Amino acid sequence: MSPTIRRFGAVSTLALATALGTPAAAQTPQDNSVFTMLGRIILGAGRARVAIDTPQAVTALETDDIEREQASTLGDLLRAVPGAEAFGGSAMTGQFLNIRGVGTSTSSDENRIIVTIDGVQKYYEQYRVGSHFGEPELYRRVEVLRGPGSSMLYGAGAIGGVVAFETRDASDFLTDESSTALRLRAGGNSNGEGYLGSAILAHRFNERVEMLAAITTRSEGDADAGDGSLITGSNMQSRSALVSGTIRLSDESEQTLRFSASRWTTSGEQVPYSAYGNFSIFGNVDREVTDDSAQITWENPASDNPWVDARVQLSWTQSRVVQENATNYPGYPFAPPYGLWQDSEYAYEGLALDARNTFTMMGDTWENYLTVGGTIARRDRVAVVGGTGYASQPGGTSDTWGLYLQNEFILNERLTILGALRYDHTRLEATSGADASLLNQPVTHGGSAASLAMHYEINDAWSVFGSLADTTRLPTIDEVFDSADPTATNPLGLRPEHARTIELGFSWQGRDVFMAGDGLDLKLTAFNNQFRDMITRTGGGVPFTNIGRARIRGVELEASYQSERWFGRVAASMIDGVDQTTGRVLASTPSHQILLELGHRLPAQNLEFGWRGTFARGMETASGDAVPGYGVHDLFVTWRPDQGALRGVEVQLAVNNVFDRYYYNALDVGGYGYAFSNPRSGRDVRLTLGRTFNF
Repeated sequence: MSPTIRRFGAVSTLALATALGTPAAAQTPQDNSVFTMLGRIILGAGRARVAIDTPQAVTALETDDIEREQASTLGDLLRAVPGAEAFGGSAMTGQFLNIRGVGTSTSSDENRIIVTIDGVQKYYEQYRVGSHFGEPELYRRVEVLRGPGSSMLYGAGAIGGVVAFETRDASDFLTDESSTALRLRAGGNSNGEGYLGSAILAHRFNERVEMLAAITTRSEGDADAGDGSLITGSNMQSRSALVSGTIRLSDESEQTLRFSASRWTTSGEQVPYSAYGNFSIFGNVDREVTDDSAQITWENPASDNPWVDARVQLSWTQSRVVQENATNYPGYPFAPPYGLWQDSEYAYEGLALDARNTFTMMGDTWENYLTVGGTIARRDRVAVVGGTGYASQPGGTSDTWGLYLQNEFILNERLTILGALRYDHTRLEATSGADASLLNQPVTHGGSAASLAMHYEINDAWSVFGSLADTTRLPTIDEVFDSADPTATNPLGLRPEHARTIELGFSWQGRDVFMAGDGLDLKLTAFNNQFRDMITRTGGGVPFTNIGRARIRGVELEASYQSERWFGRVAASMIDGVDQTTGRVLASTPSHQILLELGHRLPAQNLEFGWRGTFARGMETASGDAVPGYGVHDLFVTWRPDQGALRGVEVQLAVNNVFDRYYYNALDVGGYGYAFSNPRSGRDVRLTLGRTFNF
């Protein structure tokens, strides 16, 4: 028996269709049901379930959201997710993520937020370079799981949460009547005079085999802030490619093989050495970045045998940065041949195997889904500076294994209890860069994580939920070996950090609220995250250390509205972070924000248009700078004609920052201050045209 996709009161077949990539025309409900953003299926937290009915804070962005955004970077896609945002540089090579006040531009935060592409866990850290690379045009879906309660299937250290990207699939473009589809898109933007071109070819060979191939090219020029000043490091040229496929192993079996392989690359001559912020003191460098991901997944979904719902994935990933010809760099002792400005190569390469199975048990009034699994992974870090290792960028290996289980129990379709346990073990070894006495000395850590979440439906409208998670994050190669002092009593004694998170919230679903056939859903979540032995970067001879205690707490609100002609949403967050040892605000603390969106449809013309406003409250950052609040307004139009010569054409038009507002994101200022931070982009007009041909 296959696990049910359940929405309290009714099965959300429309949400399921969206999650499975059913064409938009097939998603129109035939009755009075209504589909909102909070009614989307969440696939990444174990058994598939509807977002508003999960006991954790999760958000799903579908293809329409991604294409409407006309994003240049992965971070641009997160603007409508409460408690999640990107910061750092305007180009992809300077991007960092922050979820619920977790995430800074130092290298100690990359594994507090787990990022995956088709299940492949991505990880990268390098001085003055961002940690997340990719092409938004290649993604069909993004899920953001906020907090550690939803992340036990991914890793014990995901204190901030998980961002899961899913690449395009052939079924997104093929129909019952066509076995081949060609999708072409081209676009441009005014601020920086950028352009985008992409081509996607999908083909169904037979009833069991279908494949997709995609290529894109993107160019972003130097962007201007609202006052006309140039934003340092905002230009970028990139190319990307994707191949994916699905193979059903036999007509009699539901077993499938899914595979995908993607590459993103960019190169620039004399780009700023610091890919984020206005750190012009570091000079310029020729930089080439290549990011690869590949995976093959075998799935045997539950059918007649409730004890078998298996998934096994083998994945490989590599992120590689080559830097040469540094100019305008600082003087001695930093300049070549002494420092980081020598010709260098940095890379992370990982190989992982993950296997899991879900056992389904059911009675007259209850359902139970038990998932058990394990992961084995190896990660190699390469850091070659001037032909040898470098102390602040140690090379080495990280071997990890983990075991996990998650159990979901449902009683009378009203009470859901979700419990999870996980244990991870890691073995770190420095092979270059560290002091000679510390090379090839293995350092091992182990850590467990546990969570318990509950969701109860009071009636068809109201539900309450809560969760408790205790998480251990294990130190990374950089944190353990970066400038470790061999004369210290315990030079490799950095301790794992721990976090205990409590979440409480409620949700409400209303139908026929303002007019017949409409729907309004909302979900409010409050959380408190208490850190112990938090690992932070301090600078000096021993840059990473454990601080005593830190606390991050906040409130998130999601609301979405849908009717035949009107749609809207609200995404708001209030987050406060404090280093309880010093009493100062944490550099990772974002400003309080609220996003409002209101749109209107003209169904007969297949036209929708709307307004979005993003408002942030002023705050004092860890650097002591007072960052003022701001309000930024955007307009958007989408047109999909379905008749005449333009049938199949898609037109996306957006005007971002309509009033050319000059403003800063508080996370960009963080612990560095205004002197080293770039403002955000001024007014930008974006236009994208697309056409799909079916054969």
